[in-house]
Amino acid sequence: MRRRVEKSTNVRDIPEAEFDWNEIPSPLLNLNATLRSGQCFRWRQDTCHIWWGTVEKTAIALWQDPYNPNASLLWQTFPELNRGAFVRDYLRLNVDLEALYSDWIATEPRMTEVIEKYKGLRILRQPPEECFFAFLCASCNTVVKIERSVFRLSERYGEPIEVPRGVCFAFPTMEALAEAEEQALRADLWGYRAPRVIALAKELSGRPKGWLRGLREVEHSAARAELVQLYGIGSKLADCICLFCLDKDSATPVDTHIWQLTCRLFRPDLVGKSLTPRVYSEIEQEWQGRFGDYAGWAQQYLFLGELDHH
Repeated sequence: MRRRVEKSTNVRDIPEAEFDWNEIPSPLLNLNATLRSGQCFRWRQDTCHIWWGTVEKTAIALWQDPYNPNASLLWQTFPELNRGAFVRDYLRLNVDLEALYSDWIATEPRMTEVIEKYKGLRILRQPPEECFFAFLCASCNTVVKIERSVFRLSERYGEPIEVPRGVCFAFPTMEALAEAEEQALRADLWGYRAPRVIALAKELSGRPKGWLRGLREVEHSAARAELVQLYGIGSKLADCICLFCLDKDSATPVDTHIWQLTCRLFRPDLVGKSLTPRVYSEIEQEWQGRFGDYAGWAQQYLFLGELDHH
């Protein structure tokens, strides 16, 4: 098999595949940590440890030496091959992580441990519609159930994409979800969220084309204000959407783990208080005051550390 990559000291055990790999040399990317950090739910590894996922209507294969976050990234896209700019944009490879690490450690030395443990973890730039519904499912749910529910939603209503080792599925269009059957969604573990999925798909399909993606162009506060007007979308869910697909890198979604982290590390005076809108705002200001424009990225490192700790 022809390969477009050359063997180098930081790439080992390149998996055999029925396609040519492209290479991004040493991009400072921890692929495993990034894809399992609770920000995305439709990436799967095959028996050769190749990650397979879809972004919009493009399927992507990714591989990296799991023991070396400084290793080259191998990738390919389908059905259109060699979409390098698309892959780089999705993985946010333009963000200078080393500069962020220096700033974070100078502000908060306790970040050192999680930076060393998850070095190369990046926030993805996900398709807004998929991210929106994935985090709608995430409320009061386990990661296993979220993954199953979102994956089955794509299998039922998404467009198939042929790949060398089977088939991937694009996330469904809003029009397809608007016509979904509630009983089928409930069978796929959407539960009480099933009618909400259909209602919100109808709401979004009735908005001007590209409305959700267009929130990338407005300030974080304005994007969140628009999102919380939708049925069932609160501040935490809105901030997840803002951070993981709308380019709001300072957004800091506050769930139970982040609430506990904040009380333990930064604001012990908040212990025992209720998470009111005012307290939520105080927590947001605490994170943004410490970590600035990329507070959401810093939060993800500590969030993953908290999950692994438990």
